[in-house]
Amino acid sequence: MATRQEPEWSLSLLNGWTLTRAGKRQKVAHRQQRLITALALLGERPRSFLAGLLWPESSEAQASVGLRVSIWHVSHELPGLLDQEETGDDSVRLSPEVRIDIADLERELRIPASDRPDVYLRWERLRKAELLPGWYEDWILAEQDRFRTMRTAALDSLAEYHLRQGNAEGTKAATALAIALEPFRESSHRLLIQAHLATGDLVSALDIYRGFTVGLRREFGVDPSPSLARLIHHAVGASGRQHPFGGLPFSQMYSDGHTLATDRRLME
Repeated sequence: MATRQEPEWSLSLLNGWTLTRAGKRQKVAHRQQRLITALALLGERPRSFLAGLLWPESSEAQASVGLRVSIWHVSHELPGLLDQEETGDDSVRLSPEVRIDIADLERELRIPASDRPDVYLRWERLRKAELLPGWYEDWILAEQDRFRTMRTAALDSLAEYHLRQGNAEGTKAATALAIALEPFRESSHRLLIQAHLATGDLVSALDIYRGFTVGLRREFGVDPSPSLARLIHHAVGASGRQHPFGGLPFSQMYSDGHTLATDRRLME
């Protein structure tokens, strides 16, 4: 007698919410979607934690009832999705057989770009990936921020790989997306500046440095790191230019009224 196999479940949280069983899309109420999503992103959790997370404005008793109802619906309408054999009465988790797209992507991103032959495929995934767009609950926003940080770091890694390979355009594309995700991330700006310097485009490198510095000062009242200032200083020195930006001396290239006395001090 053949052994009955468990259904194959696949959960997509990137660029929208989709649950499929053996390739067939399942219809799931939003209340149950929230429970499944919490388990997918946070892993096994106590029932009390899930009740408070998913019904934060309800009383403890009401939240507990809401959770029990959601678990009942998932268990009966989506059999095999929850791992009810390996968990006790106090906790809930998804079956370990459920495939979750964001978990797959995060595992891939832990592998250095230089160790993977499919760099283009990684770029496409990073370019398109967005966690649950249109979901705005606080706990989802926190997960979106966490994923955005991981995604940006992976883009930096990809940009650095392209730079080492002599592919300045690939570096520019990856850093442009990283900066769009995190506008004040210095490592991304550094890689973008290095890509322009690698192609001999000092004017664009200076323009990026200028914009980054002005933005930092306006938003946070700080300057770029001394190492980034030195990178620009050395590039200008190597070029032999006296007026590298828009006909102005390097110490006067900011449009916000600041001179670069601070930057000169940092570069010494």
